[in-house]
Amino acid sequence: MPLPARSIFQQCAGALLLVPLLAVPAAAGPGDDAYIAARDRHVAEIAKLDGDPAKQDALFAADEAARADLLRKMSALLGPLSFKGLEQTPTFSPGALFQGDLGSGNPDGLLFSDAKGDARIFVSTQPVFADWLAREAKLGVPGFDKGLPAALSSDDLYTFTVGQDAAFRAYFTLPLPAPAGETTYAAVGLFSQDDGTDAPPADLVVARLAGGRLTIGAEAAPEAKKAIAACTQVWKRFAAKANQLQAAARKGKGVDDPRFEEAMQVSADGTKAFRDCYATEAAKQPFYAPLTARAQALAAKMRGN
Repeated sequence: MPLPARSIFQQCAGALLLVPLLAVPAAAGPGDDAYIAARDRHVAEIAKLDGDPAKQDALFAADEAARADLLRKMSALLGPLSFKGLEQTPTFSPGALFQGDLGSGNPDGLLFSDAKGDARIFVSTQPVFADWLAREAKLGVPGFDKGLPAALSSDDLYTFTVGQDAAFRAYFTLPLPAPAGETTYAAVGLFSQDDGTDAPPADLVVARLAGGRLTIGAEAAPEAKKAIAACTQVWKRFAAKANQLQAAARKGKGVDDPRFEEAMQVSADGTKAFRDCYATEAAKQPFYAPLTARAQALAAKMRGN
């Protein structure tokens, strides 16, 4: 299944550890305001070239130059950054400033990754990210209108920042104590382009709000790729019903048989029930403690420890 349109989103259910000191977003300083103004100018100039086939080369050149300029400005705002095990030179997000590119709607920030891209850390200033969040909220993204701390529990946040063209779906959250002055969130789930699946979780995400910055990390979590028998049985019941409906539909009205659509809904319900089961059962599993330790280690790396 391809990634959903930006107007169609799902929120993940999970506990968010909030720190009162960060309940109010950090105020934008002169550097943040200047960055946002520069970005808006670049986007407006590039939009004038977009849509004209005769100006495609100029469009791509303008986009490349604009993102290089914004990379310099964002790097200056954030100061020197490095994360153990990740490449020293970051890439700039978004991947394009013109509409139509897969990464064009992603937020502004720096993206660090390891050589294979299995581990990623995204960093932005809180005011710049809040500006993007407000624009996305106007497009109807659920939960994005409640402010940045609340948005940390939205799957879409991880899709847009560290998703690498795949959608994130959380299965369960992890306890991640936040030092004074931080807001943190951790979840285990799956980055995938197929939303209807009984695949176990395989990815860890961690978010951190502190010091006027938003940092989001993601890495593979092999400890989580363990089947939970009770959850597998939940999925099998839904899958059996969906298969029965599909078989009946093939013998009925063919592609127009409404039971095909019903089977798709049953499969979607099965996926949700399967993931809900993980949320209930995960804390009882042997993999839970190692996953919690992995989340704590990733959060430490994101702090520069």
